[in-house]
Amino acid sequence: MGIPKVKNATQFRETLYETLKKVAEGETHLITQKESEPVVLISQKDFNRMTEERETLRAIAIGTSELDAGKAVSHREALSRLKALKSKWK
Repeated sequence: MGIPKVKNATQFRETLYETLKKVAEGETHLITQKESEPVVLISQKDFNRMTEERETLRAIAIGTSELDAGKAVSHREALSRLKALKSKWK
């Protein structure tokens, strides 16, 4: 993604199609506005990657927390529990 290109809202309006094309190609743009927070434009690909990374990090954090709380089971125990469930479902 790199360092975002900064534009104010007027510049963005004037270069809308060019900016959207560059964003689709992977550039990040920061659009500033006088009376509200800036807006960041990223490509769908970057958005998907960031979302996936966030979910992965969240899962790791939950797993680490459960390990620290003593809620974890060994791989062998997990397989054993799954096999027991599978036999119940038949």
